[in-house]
Amino acid sequence: MKLLALGLLLMMSFSVLAQPSDRIIGGYPCQPSSRPYQAALVTGRRGNWNIYCGGSLVNECWVLSAAHCRPRRGMKVCLGKQDLKRVESTEQCLDIAEVKVHPEYNRAQNNKDYMLLRLRPCARITDAVRPVELTPDCPNGGEQCTVSGWGTIQSPQAKLPNILQCADVNVVPREQCNRAYRGAVTSYMMCAGVQEGGTDSCQGDSGGPLTCGGKLEGVVSWGTYVCAQKGNPGVYAKVCCIVPWIQQTIGNRLY
Repeated sequence: MKLLALGLLLMMSFSVLAQPSDRIIGGYPCQPSSRPYQAALVTGRRGNWNIYCGGSLVNECWVLSAAHCRPRRGMKVCLGKQDLKRVESTEQCLDIAEVKVHPEYNRAQNNKDYMLLRLRPCARITDAVRPVELTPDCPNGGEQCTVSGWGTIQSPQAKLPNILQCADVNVVPREQCNRAYRGAVTSYMMCAGVQEGGTDSCQGDSGGPLTCGGKLEGVVSWGTYVCAQKGNPGVYAKVCCIVPWIQQTIGNRLY
């Protein structure tokens, strides 16, 4: 079982991906500003950022990510980014003022893998930086969704793209996914992938958004030891069931 934070990548050995790709596994470069809620938890400096995890802007002051992506001292949250290795006029790279991990997060089970980050200063809302819509309605099996991030595109060695990558996946019914993962998928998780394999999120994409119909439905969380394997879809922390917790934590200031 793998967690998808890039910080864990160097502590693991990986088999070669069955279907290597030159993008987020089986994906394509996202259109610039097409995912204005996409956040990047980064280290480094402007014009040369290094990805740690992803996230989603849920209002001008808060980003939702995965609990296992708990940030290190000095990390920034970048919004409005397309290319991590270029200075871009649309970017806003902000400090982390507060970390709120879900109080019932269970690291051993990867359950309730949610974390909210308060930004300092708050983001300026622009065409390239805008909160994602949340919904209490959970997605249906077979629904098409998109996952995005700057995570590794090959294994065992990490190969990180500069450009934000997107991949189209379908929601997998929980019963089917639970068979693949021997009962490890809880009611706070959902699965998404493609039947034939070859398309998936991977290390470094953790915490990033899975959106369905323009609404945030999942947070990249965990999956198999090797990404994009047939019969083993990616596992996401389900967002629809924690909207009240988000609202309570950030003071009901949702868009």
